Amino acid sequence: MTPHTPMRAFRTGLVVGLLAVCLAAGSAVGVFLYFRRTLPSLTSLESIVPPVKTVIYDRSGTPISELFQENRVIIPLEEVPKDLVGAFLATEDRRFRAHWGVSLLDNVRALWVDIRKGKSAQGGSTITQQLARNLFLSHEKRLTRKIREALLAIEIEKRYTKDEILGMYLNQIYFGHGAYGVESAARLYFDKSARDLTLPECAILAGIPKNPGGYSPIRHPAASMERARVILDLMVGAGSITREDAERAKKELRPSPDRRGRVREAPYFIEYVRQELLTRFPPEVLYGGGLRIETSLDLELQRAAEKILEEHLSDLERSRRYKHRLSDESEEIESEAAAASRKETPYIQGALLAMDPRTGEIRAMIGGRDFGDSHFNRAVQARRQPGSAFKVFVYTAAIDRGMTPADICLDAPLVIPIAGNDDYVPQNIDGEFRGPMTVRDALKKSINIPAIRTLLTLTPEVVVDYARRLGVKGDLRAVPSLALGSSEVTLLELTTAFAVFPNQGIRTEPYAILRVLDREGHVLEESRPRRHEALNPQTAYIMTSLLESVVNEGTAARVRAKGFRGAAAGKTGTTNDYTDNWFIGFTPGLVCGVWVAFDKKETIGEDQTGSRTALPIWIDFMTAAGRTEDPPFERPEGLVDREICVETGTLAKTGCPETRWEIFRAGHEPTAHCGSHGGRLRAASAAARDELRTAGALRAP
Repeated sequence: MTPHTPMRAFRTGLVVGLLAVCLAAGSAVGVFLYFRRTLPSLTSLESIVPPVKTVIYDRSGTPISELFQENRVIIPLEEVPKDLVGAFLATEDRRFRAHWGVSLLDNVRALWVDIRKGKSAQGGSTITQQLARNLFLSHEKRLTRKIREALLAIEIEKRYTKDEILGMYLNQIYFGHGAYGVESAARLYFDKSARDLTLPECAILAGIPKNPGGYSPIRHPAASMERARVILDLMVGAGSITREDAERAKKELRPSPDRRGRVREAPYFIEYVRQELLTRFPPEVLYGGGLRIETSLDLELQRAAEKILEEHLSDLERSRRYKHRLSDESEEIESEAAAASRKETPYIQGALLAMDPRTGEIRAMIGGRDFGDSHFNRAVQARRQPGSAFKVFVYTAAIDRGMTPADICLDAPLVIPIAGNDDYVPQNIDGEFRGPMTVRDALKKSINIPAIRTLLTLTPEVVVDYARRLGVKGDLRAVPSLALGSSEVTLLELTTAFAVFPNQGIRTEPYAILRVLDREGHVLEESRPRRHEALNPQTAYIMTSLLESVVNEGTAARVRAKGFRGAAAGKTGTTNDYTDNWFIGFTPGLVCGVWVAFDKKETIGEDQTGSRTALPIWIDFMTAAGRTEDPPFERPEGLVDREICVETGTLAKTGCPETRWEIFRAGHEPTAHCGSHGGRLRAASAAARDELRTAGALRAP
């Protein structure tokens, strides 16, 4: 070995070492550049806007519900209590104010714990790293994710101040039960704003994010309070509170109020709105875009409707002694999935829908008695036989085609041959026949046979067409029994159809959403009434007059007996075996439909008709709505009044035993005088009647 060998070896080693360092540095730079390219762009970093929930309001601006995948309410950092900030810093990142996004000391300590335990057991992420992970990255425990998380944290620290980072973190972190951010968590667990939290409550909240399921104050109150004691000790160690403060707070620790029982406002209406919104906006916008949804709902009216419906149906359960009652069936809290899929419940059900006939705006909607038990909306989704309520379409078609309220219908036995089947032999509900009677009397007493005879004269196809004009969209079978409501409809369809009458023949499409605004208050959508001419005003008014007779002296006469003095009209409906009960009624400013039945088609009980079960709900609801003194329905031009003989439907004579004033389209009034009774003609009486009508002293027949 020559004397120069050691020097040569040293030089060789130095070169190799330098090459290794350069290679390592180059590799590190390459790794850095590789991961740097995969990070979110600076544009994304500069627009960190966490999802914000959508809020739904009633027509007066009262918030009634929220839509979110992440329940989040943003609160500025300056409004977050000092104790809550201190609790998070002491728990999650004591050196937050000192580090530059990554704490090497904490990461080394975490790595040492992981090596000793042989698995990833100790976290070392700073608040900035947690923010980077929650906003942009996954939660997988891989080295590549940790590298990207660290690089992204450094980038965030370069772009934002410490207070900005802390504010974003406190509004981003997950607290379980769908709540994101300290404000949503405070409202969920303590029913108050984060601004008003006490020190013990701050400690409870700060302990949740480590394990939202295990430290949930709702599910695990004891574990939650034990975790809060640890947080208070950490705060003492960090110098944010004194030992005396901590001990006092530990004594004041209490389980948070049980928030599981909160009643959702108008749940069927909200779900109806949500489904409609999903046809217009993508889910990420609807649930995270912070939209403001202004609806047509009258919250006070909705609350009254829910109370009234439940009181009446509970009374019905008690009086009829049904085997299944709502109070017996809903003791356990159902899962959302189970409730969403359940279309039938064993107890008696009901639905109510109210809308403004002039605009189509839905004012109240009840789709069932317990949304938590069944999400199935019986006001919108349930297709049921309407019974006698369908007769309105038969007589609407007849009046529009020239029949008058004074025309005579025959209530006598009827046999209708059906090819390939037994003859159809319809019956009246009481099994009796009354002989000749006017259209007005046939409708107000809800007699079946005259309605079927009228349908056969028109043909079922014509009646189907008129039902379509008025708003019925489902399948309708053009058969004789259609007159008695054998085809199924929804409560929404029937209510929409009846709204045509007080609206002078104009059908307004029902809608629930008035306006949609983005988070900055810009209007994205604004609804306007959608109107269609379904009938001429004269036909609509005559039908209104006929339906007033139902309320004044027919199957719905209970309305007047209850002290309802203002203008009102409507029709009861009862199906075979008392399976479905209905009442659809209206005043000039509000139309309301009520349905009562079991989900499974079984009898409500002997003699349990629409007038016994559905009508009382309607009366109480319309009374709560302040509709008992509504003014008369607006009368269009082109109508005349004549005094008729009730037995013959012709112009009355002084000898006619029963007369009344009837309303006709001009040119369709009777010209023949009664030939069955004696006495003088009463030609001058029509003019007198017109004078009284003009003076407003006479009501509709």
